[in-house]
Amino acid sequence: MTVIEVRSVTYFVLGVVTLQQYINPSREDCIMAEAALSGFNDKLYTLDVALDGNAMRGHFTPLVHKFLGETLEVRRVGVEVLRRRNQRCVIRYLVDADDPQHDHHFQWRVIGKVYKARRGEHVFSVMQQLWKKGFHREARDGIFIPEPLEFSSSLCMLFQEEVPGAPMKTLAKQSPSPGHFQQLARVIAKLHRCPYVPDEPFLVQNHLLRCHPRYPFLALACPELETRINYIVDTAKSIEDRLVREAKLTPIHGDFHLGQVHLENGNAWLIDFDALSYGDPAADLGNVLVFLRGKVKRNPDFAVYIQAFLEEYFSLMDTEIANRLLLYEGLTHLRRACKTLRLQEEGWRRRLTRMVDEGVRCIEEMGRNFGAVFDALLEPANDEELQEVDE
Repeated sequence: MTVIEVRSVTYFVLGVVTLQQYINPSREDCIMAEAALSGFNDKLYTLDVALDGNAMRGHFTPLVHKFLGETLEVRRVGVEVLRRRNQRCVIRYLVDADDPQHDHHFQWRVIGKVYKARRGEHVFSVMQQLWKKGFHREARDGIFIPEPLEFSSSLCMLFQEEVPGAPMKTLAKQSPSPGHFQQLARVIAKLHRCPYVPDEPFLVQNHLLRCHPRYPFLALACPELETRINYIVDTAKSIEDRLVREAKLTPIHGDFHLGQVHLENGNAWLIDFDALSYGDPAADLGNVLVFLRGKVKRNPDFAVYIQAFLEEYFSLMDTEIANRLLLYEGLTHLRRACKTLRLQEEGWRRRLTRMVDEGVRCIEEMGRNFGAVFDALLEPANDEELQEVDE
């Protein structure tokens, strides 16, 4: 049996083994992790309460009084699970409230994110900082974030307003236009120009740690790819030593794709700040460009949309950022290959191989076309169309 092909091993986590074993596991480490994880339970301990509308009425009452008015009475809380992950659960709440003094009825739409213990406070703090530094609802440029309402320590839950509009992911499928992608560029450029330093520098090694499972597992599952995988990793670190460490770092989203921006009537909302870091702004562009380039093959109009996105972004940002885009495209392909291994859907080995090959191509092309990346970015990707998903 190939240990890597057992799905449970992809949840190889700290506490089961050491960090060094996690990053560079031996085959014996994998076997030990598989055995240890047979009874592993990754539970969100407050989720039962969060999914109970009656129980949540008491939690929403002070929020309603704070943000809508002290005379309101919460009558009902509707609950809808939007997304369930191992690390969090995203819930939409429909809070029905009445004002008996004025015979008014209100419905408040709130998003709640349930986290594992000690995981959500930092995200709430990040959102508060962004809100104060220009992403509030009165921003004149029409680029906002959801208002952060509260973090409940007892529920391990972040409460934020639900934003209006349609996700760019939906618009790109139904009625894409260059203007949509220009807005997308303005949104991420605003974040990159925001005067906020969220954390320590987030470098290539940190990007590699976001691969789930870690990239050494790819070589264990597909030994024929080991040389190519190591080439991506080693060359990325070398490029970082030559280019990235001298780059101007900025706030970066960390998981920027078409699902993270909502548009409506010329306004835009940026969402989901779990992965926000302080790093190379080229990382966000490289991530979203992997998805966009994957669509060119099926819809050649996306070459026009990519050009509109890049031209708008670089009308606002330093063009030297473009020198490093292919580095992060390569790392994104590697991270997606790791995810493909984790999910092991039909045809996973073939798709995984293509992703690794695309990663190699990006790194090689960066060396050949240093400082002239735009034409390369408009070429169709060899891989199948890529879908925007949370990592």
